[in-house]
Amino acid sequence: MVAAMRFLLTASLLLSACATSVPAAPPPLTAPAPIPDAPSPPSPQWEMLRSAGHDTGPTQAEIVRLFGAPAISRQEGASAALTYRLETCALLMLFEPDARNVQRLTIVHASARRAGAPAPSLEQCAAEATPH
Repeated sequence: MVAAMRFLLTASLLLSACATSVPAAPPPLTAPAPIPDAPSPPSPQWEMLRSAGHDTGPTQAEIVRLFGAPAISRQEGASAALTYRLETCALLMLFEPDARNVQRLTIVHASARRAGAPAPSLEQCAAEATPH
């Protein structure tokens, strides 16, 4: 009888060992989410363009000094227009004389260089004008 009980105990232990489920694998390790880059400071080109139309807007000479020679330059009476052709966009800049007769940037417009392409934002176009 002791032998039978030992057999039953051993059998129940073996069966219970077979009945247990295999422990689940630990979840796969995932890399932590990347930390977003800190926003880059605005470029001098963007700073100049966004001040268009203000009393302290950049002068035509300051624009040419920072952006270089324009692709197209046009003088109409007291006003002037400069066009810069960049890789994917173009910048049209209009200048009007201020109270001291200094040509200041009054309007700037960004447009796409390729037909059917969406017009970029002024900030995107200014980034193309920024030397890398």
